[in-house]
Amino acid sequence: MTRPAPFLLVALTLSLLLSAGCGSSRSFVTGTGTGATVGTRTLQSLTVIPSSADAQKFPANQVQFTVTGTFTVSPVTVMSPAVRWSIGNPFATPTPAISIALSSQPSIDANGLAQCNGFVGIATVVATAPVDPTGSLIQMTAITPHVSGTASLICP
Repeated sequence: MTRPAPFLLVALTLSLLLSAGCGSSRSFVTGTGTGATVGTRTLQSLTVIPSSADAQKFPANQVQFTVTGTFTVSPVTVMSPAVRWSIGNPFATPTPAISIALSSQPSIDANGLAQCNGFVGIATVVATAPVDPTGSLIQMTAITPHVSGTASLICP
């Protein structure tokens, strides 16, 4: 006995939906009818807030930066996704966190709290995360597909 084409389409769609619910939370099904496709949730952009901050206008001259991520599927906007915070190039050697111990340079901790440490000028704050939201921040390198968002830290 052969099944009509609509039954096969419904069975395929149901199978895809059930497999999307098991294992990886990144899978999703889009489209309807014969155009249904399977894809993955990816990070499209990061927005750092505030976009510019004068450290002398914040308590203890420390600025708390936050980030919002925009993804390809719901939830499209996520406050405070996991990111690697840095001053300048997040893949610099030595890492920005190490270099601050060696000189008076601005710094930012793993939670986005930045301070000037005697530096005078404008520093670029960078939040970086892999495009694949299940990717590891620790294993992320310059060649890992990633997105970044920037802001300015004004140090008087």
